[in-house]
Amino acid sequence: MSYDSNTSLSSPPSLSSSMETPDDTRDEYLARWEIAVLTIIFLVTLIGNTLILFALYARRRYQRRKFTRMYFFILHLSIADLLTGLLDVLPQLAWDITFRFQGGAVLCKLVKFGQPFGVYLSSYVLTVTAMDRYYAICHPFLYCSITSRRSKMMVYGAWTLAAILCVPQVFIFSYQEISPGVWECWATFYLKYGERAYVTWYSIMQFLLPFIVLVYTYTKICIAIWTSSKMSGVVDLKKNNKANFSQRNREPLISKAMMNTVRQTIIVITLYIATSFPFIGSMLWATWDPKAFTLPFFTGAAFTILSLLNSLTSCVNPWIYFAFNKELRGALTNFFYRKKDSLNYDIDARQNVSDVASTTSSFISRISRLANSKIFG
Repeated sequence: MSYDSNTSLSSPPSLSSSMETPDDTRDEYLARWEIAVLTIIFLVTLIGNTLILFALYARRRYQRRKFTRMYFFILHLSIADLLTGLLDVLPQLAWDITFRFQGGAVLCKLVKFGQPFGVYLSSYVLTVTAMDRYYAICHPFLYCSITSRRSKMMVYGAWTLAAILCVPQVFIFSYQEISPGVWECWATFYLKYGERAYVTWYSIMQFLLPFIVLVYTYTKICIAIWTSSKMSGVVDLKKNNKANFSQRNREPLISKAMMNTVRQTIIVITLYIATSFPFIGSMLWATWDPKAFTLPFFTGAAFTILSLLNSLTSCVNPWIYFAFNKELRGALTNFFYRKKDSLNYDIDARQNVSDVASTTSSFISRISRLANSKIFG
């Protein structure tokens, strides 16, 4: 006996229990709100992450700046966020516009494989970034021995793991007739507790496991920064104004640039937790509580809109990078100003050539008129 659900494990239109008989009607007012929210998320995600990638390109191509490990992580996190918009938000937007899935059997499996891919990848790249920052700050001597090749292998491992974890979607979802004359990309679980097991597994691998690593690493990082501040005399100077000269002039072990990077990443992670936890918590509640769909929260608009915000992190991350990173802002600004200055230079050059040509022409005209007056006058 099969157990059906339309759980997308990404940004589902709704979570329906197997006891519910699907029909071919919907709340059009709510659907318009869903389309509006998804459109805004998609556009902001696309524009923001495209600008980040362009800024990274301009920084390396025109400013000849070294491509450090941190920028390598930002590159892959921006790509993951961009893939979330293209493979998750955009198909969901098209799905909401058409109401029922119109792509057929093959596209159903492809869409369901791609929807959680960007979300998985973003979580694991954040985790790898946190581990890299942890070793850089808490174990600097060990970090020096870690080559950039190893950091790249960790990121590529995140890509591989994200792809592997998306494979079950291909077998769970299929294009099937859910009611007479109504076809949908639908999930089928052949075991009674199959949906609960799968949703729980997804929650652990996509959120809980990265959450544990992020909390551990950044707690250690904050402790290391606090310890370094005390050693450099920053805290001691606030408590005692009679600190000696050497204490006043001691350099902090943690640079300002590194602390700025840590603050930036902590905000990204905080946002990731704030946007992921409500979705994960609601999905677990809906799956494990048989009476969940009798509650107004799950039958109303709140849960439907909440389920669309799982990708909100991907559209906010790039603006956080721009807010904290002067180099990215500078690379983007310098590129556009350089283009503007180049355009102005070309216009001025053409104007100068035109002025020289017109001056020469008027001079020749005067000489010609003078010669004519002498010859024929």
